[in-house]
Amino acid sequence: MDFSGIIVPFLIKRPLTDQEKAHQLHQKRRLAVAPRDQLSVIAMNSTYLESVDKWFGWKGTVSLITVALMLIFTHSVGQMAATWLLQAAGIKQTTLATGVLLANGLAALVVYGLILWGCITFLRRESFAYTHYPLRFNRKNRTVYVWRTNGTVLEVPWDDVFFTLAKVVEQWEVRGHVLAPDKLTIVESFALSHSDLMSHEDLDPASRRYSDRDTVRAHWEFIRRYMEDGPEEASRQILFCMPVDGRRETAKGGMHRVFVNFNGAPWPFLLMLSPILLLVSLFRILAMRTSKIPQWPDHVEAACAVEAGDPYAIAGDAAGDRIAVYPEAAEAASVRLTSVTGSKA
Repeated sequence: MDFSGIIVPFLIKRPLTDQEKAHQLHQKRRLAVAPRDQLSVIAMNSTYLESVDKWFGWKGTVSLITVALMLIFTHSVGQMAATWLLQAAGIKQTTLATGVLLANGLAALVVYGLILWGCITFLRRESFAYTHYPLRFNRKNRTVYVWRTNGTVLEVPWDDVFFTLAKVVEQWEVRGHVLAPDKLTIVESFALSHSDLMSHEDLDPASRRYSDRDTVRAHWEFIRRYMEDGPEEASRQILFCMPVDGRRETAKGGMHRVFVNFNGAPWPFLLMLSPILLLVSLFRILAMRTSKIPQWPDHVEAACAVEAGDPYAIAGDAAGDRIAVYPEAAEAASVRLTSVTGSKA
């Protein structure tokens, strides 16, 4: 669970750190790790690969926390107001006593107003915003398009991005830095779709082989190989495409996405967490239904036009199952897109 970049903006207008330089990921360097899409793909074809943002898997959490805080503080202020009114009714109406009570009441209202404003601000980082913040990697014009949290689009050449491992609390992620002409100062940052814990061995800059637990580099390698090698390998790895391309996910799909964050966890642990995950799922519905669906600008869509009959063009159906956009072309090119149910796309 990582909300850096959306709750607190990435730290920019600063030089690259020694850690970032030591953990740089090079676009042309193939890593000894099996690629993983990490349930990030929205759509893929021979022109571009589009993924969700790193906050998508836990969408609903920020809304749950902020609404809960608003209710707690509203209850507290209500109790305070009731106590204040009782005190006001029970005292002798002297100028001093009235002034003290009035000052306390005003101070409480100011504090509550500031807290309420802060909660609403945080709530709007997830709800009443965008359903997701897509990233699009165009391998033909070698451009990365990133949907910013303010609704604008970052466009940067793939080869010009400084990719590196970045630590967020205890987790790590792959972050892309856009550098100033001096190639040292960061002017903008974005993150790939996946973050996770990493072992000390995998974080050793001298290492050239990584464990199966290194899902962060595995996700980077999935994106990197698509951009450098093409869609063939990636098309065999993707089992699901997030069903958010031009539409909102279903309530069932959203709940499944929240619960899959603990895929493989022991059943007793999952059962214990189920009430919280259900609440997150409910507030995910709020976040999705109150948010706008991102629509790429016309010039981005034009630059990312997909050729008719592209055998590698895949998307997700309403349930998220991967399907071929041009099934006859995929069949003719012997591109077998087997869904998780075993049927042929």
